[in-house]
Parts: sequence; structure tokens; C-alpha cells
Amino acid sequence: MITNKKYWWHGPLRVIQTNLQVMDTAKMDPDKIARETVEMGGNVLVTNVGGIYAWYQSRVQYHRINEYLPNDRDLLGELIEACHRHGVKLVARFDFSKADDIAYQNHPEWFVREPDMSPRVFGAMRPGAWSNLYLTCINAGYRSHEVAVPVLEEVIDRYDIDGIFFNAPNYEYCCCETCRQKYRELYGRELAMDGSAVEKDTTYAIKQAAGLEPGFASRCVRDNMEVIYRAVKAKRVDLPLILYYNLYKDNLDDRYATADMICTESQDVLSRGWRDLPSLWHPVLSMKLGNTAQGRPAPFGIIHSCPGMDWRHTGLPTAEYLFWMSGVAAGGGSLWHSITGFKDTISDKRLLKAITEVDRHIANIEGDMDEASPRSDMLLLWDGSKSAEGWADILMNNQLQFDLAAPYQATRQRLAGYPLVIVPEGFTLENGLPEILVEYVEAGGRLIYEGASGGQLAPVAKLLGISEAISTSEPLTACYWRFEQNGDALRGDEFKETPLLPHRGQTAYCKPLPGTEVMATLVPPFAPLNSVGAPPERASMLVDRTELPLCLYRQAGSGAVMCLLFMLGGLMGQFRLAEHSRLGRNLVRFMLGGKETFSMKPVNGLEAVCYENGSSLLIHLLNGIGQRPLMDNVEYHGAKFRVRLPEGREAERVELKLSGDTPLWKQEGDEVTVTVPKLSYWDMVKITLNEGRAGHGLVDGK
Repeated sequence: MITNKKYWWHGPLRVIQTNLQVMDTAKMDPDKIARETVEMGGNVLVTNVGGIYAWYQSRVQYHRINEYLPNDRDLLGELIEACHRHGVKLVARFDFSKADDIAYQNHPEWFVREPDMSPRVFGAMRPGAWSNLYLTCINAGYRSHEVAVPVLEEVIDRYDIDGIFFNAPNYEYCCCETCRQKYRELYGRELAMDGSAVEKDTTYAIKQAAGLEPGFASRCVRDNMEVIYRAVKAKRVDLPLILYYNLYKDNLDDRYATADMICTESQDVLSRGWRDLPSLWHPVLSMKLGNTAQGRPAPFGIIHSCPGMDWRHTGLPTAEYLFWMSGVAAGGGSLWHSITGFKDTISDKRLLKAITEVDRHIANIEGDMDEASPRSDMLLLWDGSKSAEGWADILMNNQLQFDLAAPYQATRQRLAGYPLVIVPEGFTLENGLPEILVEYVEAGGRLIYEGASGGQLAPVAKLLGISEAISTSEPLTACYWRFEQNGDALRGDEFKETPLLPHRGQTAYCKPLPGTEVMATLVPPFAPLNSVGAPPERASMLVDRTELPLCLYRQAGSGAVMCLLFMLGGLMGQFRLAEHSRLGRNLVRFMLGGKETFSMKPVNGLEAVCYENGSSLLIHLLNGIGQRPLMDNVEYHGAKFRVRLPEGREAERVELKLSGDTPLWKQEGDEVTVTVPKLSYWDMVKITLNEGRAGHGLVDGK
């Protein structure tokens, strides 16, 4: 792995991917495509080269050549030359996930098999004179030494490409003999031959049968990509390989073992219908996770221009599209536009204007964002669970500054860099995490720990200040959170006249140890769910106060712990009530002692991400106010926030880098208050710092 030199792909990148259609081949003008890439603000072009179709005259058997390619010219060679002439890097896209009838008829052992041994076929019902495509097995020869490797070697030998990107490099559940033998060798038992319980991951399209070892899919991807990676590096060590990562499943170290750069798709599949859109979808989160790989280039965030692949020939609503694209840059990633075709074949010209606008904004801030680091107050331990999702939602919608750490990243060194750590319900307690949490708190760290079961609470019971005798309730309904006197500080302005908050779900019953404060208690159900309103005359609460704790607080060593005996993150994810969101904000602010890096009156749909680059503070403001999918951009006027300056520094200048508007600002002590007069879908506030003694006030930069 190359890490000691800065290659072209370590710099600021704006990618245009033209998903080419074979029937449009005759319309391709290489010089025009390269010029239009630059005009749209791109400096990298990703284009089809090989796999399902060869976009050059390949000599590798079973590598099907695009039948629309001209015979009298080398279209790929011309495109590469044109891109380089216009200062654009060309990344070759390969997709070895499928192959046509001829390959299948000659080598049926290369293809995915269902439990009944039939192949998985695409295209039987497709209109037009298309051949069927058969899904290839990741463990068989097509994706390895018999086709994929020779194709890659051929392209590298013949063309001056600048990088390689693999589309659909994922594992698909397969019952072929190759997969069954691999499974036997790895686990000493037979592969589950049950296609009735197949789970499809929406990000990777990984299909996993019931009973399949959780690590098998990842192992297959890594083994296959290791063969590919070695073959490419044997030819050109400087050629970067780009591979997908998954916000919910992946170990980034595994991905980087066979890749130089990573990318992910924050899919905005509106064609599912708005009622079925995922609750957590924001590109910022994917970029936060991708940036946890230390010392690596910024991850790519792929944004498809279409509202679903079934509608791939039209564009996303402009307001939605602008907001999505901006989230990649605000999250610290490199934006990758995925469009269906090139300018002459795209009928929806709105998306071309949107791409150009966002790319120009990104180019305007690249110098400021180069080597900028997140300025975060807390670390959210991230496992992709519903509770973790809910906590991320709470933090983003309350403009709280946080980073992510996957289970394998939850080390002593990582935790020590944050004043607050949040552990959501169900987070794995492996790799010595209980001991790490104890050391973290005793050294001065502050911890919010969520657990609704003995399995989650008992290993850290002493740290949490509770007895080890823990039992778990049935799923509760019609019950409430009650603020106790010790918990008045958690009320904030929102709950001064609100003693009860809605509560649901499994709850842990336990006793606090001496020295542990009870901040909130459980008001138990007043009726079964089927009779809460029948009749209202019987809705009186039989028990309006208990000693059953929901929220506990204790000081430990030089730090402190807050224990939630239920799933606040889960409640937020399921119901998205303002009460749960604001309660989470108040808990965080209490644990930080009111010393957040960044604070503003919470606005649902408005997000803020803070960075520091040594000479300035950079605050991205994203405006997604409104119900998804966004039909219009609702301008937000008077966004006001406070940001804490680094010690010994003061503000010299405050500017809005994208809109060019003049903000109102003043400095008081070590804080700067900024008011943004008008926020469209995205802007970046730059606070230029100088050395000096803080204390004077400035207004309008005067």
C-alpha cells in the first residue's frame, strides 16, 4: 500500500461518472465529453471500460465487445487522450458481476447458483434484442484469473488510464460447488442451502442466506479483491484502485487491504415511495465513517442523479439533489456524480446545472478544506444499529459536533481524544471495551451509556453505579419518563413545564448504588395498548411515580457517567418525536457542562459540521428543512450560532464563502457569535483566526 507519497488522487477531486449506454456509442465525441467534464467542474472522469461490455477491442476470450464500437478508431484511446489534454484524470470502470450467454454456455462453473442449482439470470423479460446476463460467482474463475485479471492486464498494457473503479464487486449468495467447498474449508460445515430467507442489503446488494456465517461475504470480497489488487500492482504500482465501503457493515481496514481509495453510495431511491424511504440517509454520516481511516485520502461520496434506477433517465428534484450533493462536501468527502450518459444524451438539463453549481462551490472551498480536521465534542460508537442511527439523528438535527468509531476502532487512544463518548444500546463489548471505558472515565472522560438488558449493563455495572442484579421488562407501552429533582438540569427550556415525556420499549430494572443520582424515573403503563383510550374516563394513572430509574448519573474518578436504562436512540429512530430529540440534546449538553464547540438553537433539518485547518474555523451549514423528498429549497433567515475559538486565538474576519453575503458577528471572550442573513441549501462560514488576546467585539467585520 502506497502511503509515503502524495499522488494525484490524494488531492481535491470532483468526479463525473458517465454511465454509458451501448446504443449511444455513435454519439460519443471524446473531446467534447472531456471539455464538458471541465465545464461541469469535474477534474476526474469515470467511464465504462470493461467487464459486462468491453469499450475497446479486447482480445480476452469471453470479454464481450460492445457491438456498437466503431471498427476504424480507438474510442477509448481517444477519450483518454482528450481527458489528459484538458487536465482531466480518467478512471476506468469495470463490472465483472455479470456475463452474457456465450460465457455461461462455455463455462457454467463461473456463475452463481440458486439452491436448486439454477443460474441467476437477468434480462429474460427485457424488451429489445438483448442477450441474457448471468450473475457471476465471486469465488469462481470469471472474476479472477480466467477473465477479470487478463482484462485488467490488457487494459493497463494498452492504455494510460489513471485509476480503476470496480462496480458491483460484492458477494452474492451462491450455492455453486466452489462456494460450498470454500465454506467447508473455512467453517468445517456445509453452506446453508436455503434460499427462502435471503436478506438484501440496500447499499451493497449483498444477499445472505439464513444461517450463513456473518463474515463469509466479507471474506469472499477480500479474497477476490486481493487477487485483483496484486495483479494490478504487479503492472503499475502507482495505479489507484477504488472499492466500495458500507456504512453499516464494513471494517475499513479490510477494505483498504485491497484498495487505495474507498467510495460509498448514499442512495436517494425516491422510487421506493416516500413512506418506505430509510429513516437515516444523509451523506454526511457516510463521509464521517469513511474519514475514520487515518492518513487516507478523503472518501468518495457517490450521488446518483436519478430518483431510482427505474427512473434513471430523469433527474432528482433539484432541491433534493442540491442538498444531497452538498452533504458529501460538508461531511469531508470528495463528491462523485453518477449520471446516465453524457451531456448530449441527458434530457434532464436541470441536473447538469445543479452539478455545475455544486462543483463550483466545492472548488471555491477546496483550499480551505485541504487538510482540515473535524472539530468535534464527542465520539459516537457506531455499529449501524437502530439505536446508533437514532443517536446520529439526534446529534445531527441538534447541530451537535461528533465523530464516529466502529467497534474495531474503539481503542484507548481513540476515546481519549474526546470529552464525551456515547455508547448506544447493543454496541459490542468485545476487545476489552469495558476496561477501556473505565480507564476513559477515570482519566476525566464523560460517558453516556445506553442499555436495556443485563447483557449490555452487567459488564460495566460498577462503572455505571448500579447493582449487577438486572432484569429486563417486556416491551412497555403507555408509559412515561418523569424528571426527578436531581434531573432538573436536564429539562432545558423545552421541558420546564413538561414533567412527563413519552416512553416505550424494553427497559432495564436495577438498583442504583450509593453515590449514584437518579435523574429520571419510569411512570409505568396505565393500561394495555388496546385499551388506552377505551374509555377515556379510565385513563387515570394508577401509579404516577416509582423508584424505577430511567436515567442515572454518577461521578467516577475525574470523569462522569450517565446511564440510560432504555433505548433513547431506538425511540428517536422509530418515532422521531421532538421530545426525544431535544432530550438527547439536553443530556449531551449536561455532560459537556455547556462547553460545546458549537451551539445554536436547534432547527430540525438544518445541520452544521465544523472543521479547523490551523488558520481558520470552517462551519458548513446544510439546509434540508422540509419533508423528504424536498420539493423546494426553503430559505432559512437569521441562522445564529456560537463557536468556541481555540485557546489564545481571536477572530480577524468572518465571511460566507459560497453566497458571498456579509454575516453579522461579534467576539466575546473565547466565543464568536455569527448570524447568517440568508441560508439557501448550503454555505460555509469561514472564521479567519489570528494570534492575540480575545476580548473585543466586532460587528459586521468593522
